Parts: sequence; structure tokens; C-alpha cells
Amino acid sequence: MFYSKIQGLVIVLCAILSLNLYATSLFDESSFNSLTADKRAMSVGDTVTVIVLENAQAKSRSGTSNANDLSISATGSSPQGTWPHSLGIGAEYSGDAITSRNGYIKAQITAIVSEIDLHGNLVIQGAQNITIDGELQSIELSGRVRAVDIMANNTLLSSRIMNAKINFTGDEPESEGMLSQLFTWLGF
Repeated sequence: MFYSKIQGLVIVLCAILSLNLYATSLFDESSFNSLTADKRAMSVGDTVTVIVLENAQAKSRSGTSNANDLSISATGSSPQGTWPHSLGIGAEYSGDAITSRNGYIKAQITAIVSEIDLHGNLVIQGAQNITIDGELQSIELSGRVRAVDIMANNTLLSSRIMNAKINFTGDEPESEGMLSQLFTWLGF
């Protein structure tokens, strides 16, 4: 009788364990982010801070040199002695020109991931307008970024952007009129 009770208990336990039990999770695994999770931009819509440090230099030099010379000389003699006379014409020209241009930009701009290409690179783009003393300055950038080039603090150096297009423009302040320039020159 004791064995039949144990046998019955085992059968009931096996029946209970064979039932499919469903429980709901306390969090959605597809959208769960751990507090220690990586906060780098990884998908479309994520943002990344781009640190723009660009230094461009260009220099061009050209020079020309030209020399022309014409000489005529004549000698003769007379009872008073010899008289050497000469006529000379010469021209010389040389020129040198140097053109140099330097450009430096240091800025930070937040860009958004607009798509992910076939190779897993993030396509980013961003724009920022700043007005300083009434002068509008605009920065626009776009390009492709490898996810591994984004640092742990979600920043990216502009030198790590592939096919980077960085456009920095600033409105020139309007120049003074002629009368205003005259008064400034006179010290008024």
C-alpha cells in the first residue's frame, strides 16, 4: 500500500510537470537596455557627437624670369686718337608670386544615423547654425562611419568619417559705406 501511494504521487507529479506552463516576463527583452550597456550609436535614428578638428593648408608658387639684351658698339680712329663709342640696350624682368591659404575649424556637432549601408557602416548627417555678433555661421556634415570608430562616450573624430563632406560657411559682415570709411579715416 505504501508503494502504491508513492507510485500515485509520482504519476501526479509527472502529469503536472508535463503541462506547458506559460509565464509572462517582467521586461520586454527586445527593448531592454542594461545600465551598463554600450550607449554608442548603432541603429537608424541614434545620434552621435562629432568632434570636428580639421586643418587644411594649400600653397602655390610661380615665378617668371625674362632677360633681353642688345648691344651695339663701334670704334674708329682720327688724328686726335681713337674714339670708342658704344650703345647698349638691356631689359630684365623677373617676377615671383606666392599664394597660400590656411583653414582651421574646431567644432562639435551632433549628427543622426540616417541609414546603415550594406557593409554595416553608419551613414550620418548633421547641421548646425550659430549666430555670433550678428554673423551667421553654419556647419553641415555627412559621411559614412564604422561603428567601431565611435568612442565609448558616443563621440567621433571627424578624421574617422569616410567620404566626409564638411561645409563651414559664415556670412561676411556688411562693409562700411564710402562716407563712413572717410569719417573713420579722418578719425571721427
